[in-house]
Amino acid sequence: MKHSRLMKILTLITAGAIFSSPLSACSKTMDPENIPKPPVASTDENGNKDSEAINWAGASTSADSSTEAARTFRYYDVGLFVGSSDILSAYYAFDDPKNYYSDWPDKGLMIPTEEAYKAAAEAYSQYADELSGLDPEELTEAQNRAIADMCYDFKYMAETYRHFYYMPQLYPMGGKQIVYPFLTALIQFKSKDDVLRYFKILEDYYDFFSAIVEIEKKRSEMGIGWDDENLDRIIEDCTKMQEDRDINFMKTTFDSKVGALHLSDQETSDLLKRNQELLDTVYYPTMEMLIEKLQELKGICNDKKYLAYTPEGKAYYEALFHEKSGTSLPIEDAIHLLDEKIASIYEEYYPRWTSAGSYFTFGGLEFDQACEWCKRFTGEHFPKIMDNELNVYNVPEKFAESMQPARYYSSPIDYYTKHTVWLNRGMLDSPNYDMFTVVSHEMYPGHLYQHQYQAEHLISKYQVFNTSIPYAEGWAEYSEWLMIHYAPFEKEQAENALMAQFLYSTYIAARMSIGVDYQGWTRDDCAAYLNHYHQDKKEVLDEYWNRITATQCYSVEYAFGLLFTSQILESAMKELDGICTQEEVLKAYLDLGCAPFEVLSEDMEKFVAAKKG
Repeated sequence: MKHSRLMKILTLITAGAIFSSPLSACSKTMDPENIPKPPVASTDENGNKDSEAINWAGASTSADSSTEAARTFRYYDVGLFVGSSDILSAYYAFDDPKNYYSDWPDKGLMIPTEEAYKAAAEAYSQYADELSGLDPEELTEAQNRAIADMCYDFKYMAETYRHFYYMPQLYPMGGKQIVYPFLTALIQFKSKDDVLRYFKILEDYYDFFSAIVEIEKKRSEMGIGWDDENLDRIIEDCTKMQEDRDINFMKTTFDSKVGALHLSDQETSDLLKRNQELLDTVYYPTMEMLIEKLQELKGICNDKKYLAYTPEGKAYYEALFHEKSGTSLPIEDAIHLLDEKIASIYEEYYPRWTSAGSYFTFGGLEFDQACEWCKRFTGEHFPKIMDNELNVYNVPEKFAESMQPARYYSSPIDYYTKHTVWLNRGMLDSPNYDMFTVVSHEMYPGHLYQHQYQAEHLISKYQVFNTSIPYAEGWAEYSEWLMIHYAPFEKEQAENALMAQFLYSTYIAARMSIGVDYQGWTRDDCAAYLNHYHQDKKEVLDEYWNRITATQCYSVEYAFGLLFTSQILESAMKELDGICTQEEVLKAYLDLGCAPFEVLSEDMEKFVAAKKG
C-alpha cells in the first residue's frame, strides 16, 4: 500500500479516536517520508522542565528505516498519535500539541456519531491488514511484537466499533456525565490562552451531551439501554454536578487557577465573569437537560435481555471481552481458566481467613507515607526512572459512590515525566482498601512506574501511549502482590488480606460479570454463586449487582490481566531460580512492552531459554 493511500485511511479515524483513548490520529500535514524524532519535555537534574530536551531512549534507530516494512511500521507507530479530535482530548494527550507535529483543535468537544464509529471500524481493519501483511523478516523482534499488539487491538476495536449502539455513552459508574466535568476542571492554566481554550470546551457541553442523550434514547428504543435503577444513578450524578453552585467545583477550581496566573485585575475579572456566564447558560442547563431527558427513558428497558442475548450483542461482547482480557482464547476456555484460579485460591486461603477471623484488614499507612515508602523501595529494587512530576487530585466526597477508588492517567506523549492520579478518599476509607496497595497499584511500581519506564526505553510509541488495558492492569495488580511481601506490616496478615481482595473484588467479580453479560445469569444465580464462597449477605450481593450491571465486562481486565501476568512471571522466576534475580525477570518483562498475553508468554519463554543457555 502506498503512503498516499495510508494517509487517507489514517485521517478517517480523527473523528472517532477519542473513544478508544485520549489520543487521536493523524493530521493531514504529516510527512510519511520524513518523520522526525519528537521533542519530549522532561526535567533536568534540578527538577526543572526542559521542553527542548529529547530523551526518548531509542526513539529513532537505524532499524526504523532499514527496510520498507520498518518504514511502514514507523509511519503507523508515530502517525497514530498526531493530532487530537478535540481540545479536551488534546489536553490529556499532549503537554503542547505543537511538540508533536500538530496544533490545538478548533472544536472543544467532539460529538460522537454512528458514521464516525463505522469509519473508524473500517480504518482499524485496514490498519490491521496492512501491518499483518508486513514481512516479519524485515523487522526486528521489538517491531514485530509492537505490530502484534497493534493488530490485536485493531481487530477487536474494529469489531466493537461496528456495534455503535451497544457502546453506552453514559455510565452509572464513571460515565461521561461525571468524568468529563472532572477532566475539564483539572485542565492546568499556564497562560490566558489555556483559559480561552477551556471556554471553548464549556461552550460545547450542551450540544455534546444533547447528542449523547439522543444515543442513549436510541439504545433504549432498541431494548439495550439502561434500566430504571441505573438511570437513577446517572441522574443522581447529574443532579450532584449542578448543586451548590456558589461552591461548585467547576467554579472554585477555575477561580483558583485563574488567580494563580497573575493577570491584571481587569483581565482576571473578565475571565471570572465569562466562566460564570458559561456555567449559568451552558453547563448547569446541560445537567438539567440530562436529568429531564433521562427521566423520559425510564420504564423502557426494565425487562431488557442480557447483553449476549440481544441482536448483535454476542458478537459485540466477544470482541469487547477479547479487548479487555488480552487473550484470544474462546470465552468458554477463558471461563474455565478463571474457574480454576478461583477454586485454587479459595481452597488455599479460606481456611486462613476463617482462622484469622478477618478477610481484609491490614496496613494503616496514610497516603503520603505509602508514597514515600513505595517510591523509595521501587527506586532501590527496580530499574531507575527519571525524576517526575505527580499531580494528585481528590474526588469530591459527594461523588464517592460514582467513581473508582483511584485512577491513574497516562502522561502526555510529549511530557512523559508528568503524571496524574485521582484519589476517591470517600471510598478509600472502607476497610476493603489500603493506601499501601493503592499506591503500589497506581504509582510505584504500578501504572506510573511502568508507563514511564517503558516511555524511556521502548521504541514503540503505540506500546507506551496506547497501552493494553489488561497488560497495564495485570502489571499493577501484580505490583500489589510483589510489594505486599515487603510491606512495613505483618506479612502473613497482609498476604491473606490482599488475596481476599483479589478473589472477591477481582476474580469473582469478573466471573459474575461474564455470567450476567454472556451466560444470562439472573440476580438469583449470582446469589447462589456467592453463597458457594460464603458471601450470603444481601448488601454484598447488592454491591456486586450494582457494579456488574453498571459496567460491561466489569473487572475482566483486572482478573485476566493478573491471571496471565502472574502466570508468565512466576513461571519464568521458577525456571530461572538460581540463574536470574527476580529483578532481572521483571525488567525483561517490562522491556517487552504490552502485547497479547500469548505473545508475551512466548517471548518470556525465549528469554528463559536464552538465560538457561
